[in-house]
Amino acid sequence: MPAKLTPSVLIIDADPHTRQIAETALTTHGYQTAAAEDIAGAIWIAANASQVIDLVICDCLVDQQTGLEIMAAIRSLPRCAELPAMFMSSHQTPDVILRRYDSTGSYHVKKPLDIELLLEIADRSLWMPHLVNSHIERSHEAQTLAPPHAPFESVNYPSPVNTSSFAN
Repeated sequence: MPAKLTPSVLIIDADPHTRQIAETALTTHGYQTAAAEDIAGAIWIAANASQVIDLVICDCLVDQQTGLEIMAAIRSLPRCAELPAMFMSSHQTPDVILRRYDSTGSYHVKKPLDIELLLEIADRSLWMPHLVNSHIERSHEAQTLAPPHAPFESVNYPSPVNTSSFAN
């Protein structure tokens, strides 16, 4: 039976309290988490993570960088081009939320975090078709499979049966 793949989430927020709440909620529900307080830490984690990051949960503004700018920097890294994002903010201006969703297809949650909503949206974000395919590919890579069968041309079949020796 293949090993269960545990989704990995990167949380980016300058507020340690928000990071801790998100990390605790996600780890309690079976996610692996990594957290960064700034863009440099986030990029370092995304570039050097032993496990591929499956989702980024990012504050809308970290060290004068918008969440969109942070995600653009992370998505420029290998293995991160199609990484889904979920943005957090204390401000819920509908126009800002709509523009963010239109440009990235990402989700948006309000702070203080509603844990049930955070978990529901994280789970929904991970079911994007390209992520499902990525998990399937990683699952196959993790399995030790027997080598494939020999090509058809290289198989030595017995010589054809001589039917002339059969009695009619």
